[in-house]
Amino acid sequence: MEYGAARFWSGVVGVLAALAVIAGYLIGGARLVWGVSAVEVLAVMAWVGYRFRGRAHRRRTGEGPDAAHCERCRRARERLEAKVQPVRH
Repeated sequence: MEYGAARFWSGVVGVLAALAVIAGYLIGGARLVWGVSAVEVLAVMAWVGYRFRGRAHRRRTGEGPDAAHCERCRRARERLEAKVQPVRH
């Protein structure tokens, strides 16, 4: 999805969420507002989890938890590893 379309649909969802809270207040008072808000929060959390879970598990060959994310960090890690050498007696 392109950036402009994402902004449009996030705006639509925001307006609908606000209208749902207002409708909840008019229909059932504060308890329904809490319920509607809780459902909205859970829906947003599920969406964010869905979007970022796929990105977090994509790794290229040779990458892992200890892999450097850029050339500068890779060189710094190599320098640190070169300094930490066992002491020979």
